[in-house]
Amino acid sequence: MKDSWRNIGAGKAKYLSNVNFHKEIIIFDSETTGLRQDAKIIQFSGIHYKINDDYTLSELDTMDFYINPNMPLPEKIIEITGITDYMLKSAMDENQAAAKISRFLQSCPLWGAYNSPFDLRMIKQMSDRTGIICKEHDCIDILKMSRDCIPKTELESHKLSEVTSYLFPNNNIQFHSSIEDVKATAKCFEYFLQMYRNFEGEKDKEPVRVNYASFVENPKQKSQKRIKLNLSSGEYGDIFWDVVGKTWSCKVSTKAQKLFKEIDMEYVEQQVLNRYGWRYKATDMETLASDWEKEKRKKKAS
Repeated sequence: MKDSWRNIGAGKAKYLSNVNFHKEIIIFDSETTGLRQDAKIIQFSGIHYKINDDYTLSELDTMDFYINPNMPLPEKIIEITGITDYMLKSAMDENQAAAKISRFLQSCPLWGAYNSPFDLRMIKQMSDRTGIICKEHDCIDILKMSRDCIPKTELESHKLSEVTSYLFPNNNIQFHSSIEDVKATAKCFEYFLQMYRNFEGEKDKEPVRVNYASFVENPKQKSQKRIKLNLSSGEYGDIFWDVVGKTWSCKVSTKAQKLFKEIDMEYVEQQVLNRYGWRYKATDMETLASDWEKEKRKKKAS
């Protein structure tokens, strides 16, 4: 496994200031008929928590119910979720559910979900179909917190089931039930808040200068996309942002690995964001990498 690094210091500043301000959060999850643009929610669950001063969570309210999609479920979805057509037969329809979900979510200014873009998209699709608006609030993607706090050298996949099993090996959780996923996500969220709280930063690291950075896609291996750096130490490309893996990493050479361990990566990341982030209004590496890649594809197509 190659070395990897995520900026937990930036995460600490971002997430703790957010929860300190709001003091409450709704963590939610959904099971759906699939992944496509016409997919529908078949189970929605959310728990409204108070965030205590010591960053523990206290439950305030819970929502959990099934939704009838008025269509047969794909066999794969039944297999994954354990939800059947029979279980949904007498469930509320999408219009009733959309109103209920909107009222619940609007009751709290801060939301959280694991891989939140997916669940937010499902809610948006429901709103578009029903005409019942659910105004999106600030939403913490707890998947991103897991990538900050658990390096890929320790855990190859950051799926909720694998992260939860890694952090809480003695807990038996039934994943792909949205209420169980919410409870697992909340446990992870609470754990990550404590990690941010106790993080003191890296010390005695070399503050190298970033001369320039470039976005590179390997034509022979399309999954290898990197933002390569030229630093005041080492060779061009020794240190890079792994676009697919969403982490800082280095070449496998002994020299590059030694450099990676010695330099102040938090300072390196800040230089990259200061120099290139303004182009895309990006304040984090994932956004910068995504928008930089889109720009390159547009130029290539024109």
